[in-house]
Amino acid sequence: MIRKKYKKEDQELATSLLATDRTTAILEIKLLGLSKIKNNLLYECKYIDKGVIKTVPIIAHDVTQAVAKLDPYVGSAIPENVLKIMLGNERYNNHI
Repeated sequence: MIRKKYKKEDQELATSLLATDRTTAILEIKLLGLSKIKNNLLYECKYIDKGVIKTVPIIAHDVTQAVAKLDPYVGSAIPENVLKIMLGNERYNNHI
């Protein structure tokens, strides 16, 4: 069990990470359900990118692939709403 002193709100955590020169970190990955694409799941990833908290849906086979799909876009200037379309839409998902 995690002690209460280690639990922080997202914005407070983002401020703490920026103070330690860490501009990127995944805060939470949550499984939302099954995707319409065969053998894929729908995840929601909340992360800090250059001090900004972003939440994007990602369609992937597993959590490892979800993180791998997000990785190229971290630190880019792509807005959160565009990433939501790119990573969370069946139409734009690469059928691997």
